[in-house]
Amino acid sequence: MAMKLYMFYVGGNCGNSNVELHDVRFSIGETPEDCHDDLREQWWGDPKSLHLDCWGAVEQADGFDVVLTTDAPQDGGDRLFFVNLGGYDPAEFSELHRNVLLVAPDAKAAKAKALTQIESWSLPHKDNLFEVEKAIDVAASLEAYGYTLSLKPATEQKPFKFVCDYLPIG
Repeated sequence: MAMKLYMFYVGGNCGNSNVELHDVRFSIGETPEDCHDDLREQWWGDPKSLHLDCWGAVEQADGFDVVLTTDAPQDGGDRLFFVNLGGYDPAEFSELHRNVLLVAPDAKAAKAKALTQIESWSLPHKDNLFEVEKAIDVAASLEAYGYTLSLKPATEQKPFKFVCDYLPIG
């Protein structure tokens, strides 16, 4: 079985938080279960509260197949970015978020591309209140695992298949 890049939506308690906290984390393994120890190491909150809410293998993003390899990284070209978008809706007492994976040459281009995905959010304020909260170069974070990420134009479209469930792993 081949190693895969997995994206996880993790949650749990942290210190004296009044609401459950969440984050998106990446890990690699042949199966999602192979990643649980790594996710426990990445979790900053109360260890026993850690759980998964969503997870899936990242096989394709933004029209590119995503492949893990132990080959030397290629210089230049497009890279895979995870972008966490934030914004507001006057009818909801919270901040809205959308998490996207996309391919771009750099973080600035990734942010600009990501912002086009939330144009439909309504806000009775200026458009510049929408901000990209965080852009992560996924390939750079994989270096610690000894893998590089290869992006190849996809020949067919694959939807991101993910599971949403409550799975304690703390």
